[in-house]
Amino acid sequence: MNDRARDLMVTQSAILGTLPGARSVSFHAFEAWAITLITASSDEAMRTLGEDLGLGEVAIVITADRWWRYMRSDRDEGRLRLVVSGPHHMGSPPHDENADADASSRSE
Repeated sequence: MNDRARDLMVTQSAILGTLPGARSVSFHAFEAWAITLITASSDEAMRTLGEDLGLGEVAIVITADRWWRYMRSDRDEGRLRLVVSGPHHMGSPPHDENADADASSRSE
């Protein structure tokens, strides 16, 4: 690993260190849009990070065998998106949260 690669890793580690409860940060960009995904260590960390970063309401994604909570926000007509995702859980979400889950966030 050369010095440039080391500096990149040190910078990324420093950014991750400013986000308590975050396990990873990934950034994907193209000419027309960019998305940053922060994966949180727990649902509570996801909520705390989402509130700290001014994201929207908690939503739930449900697949055939797992589910997870997330918060997101878009800016600049959707060209910039920030998502904070909680950990994946097996099975179905707690019954009271099923009613709160946005139908558009469900996927099979």
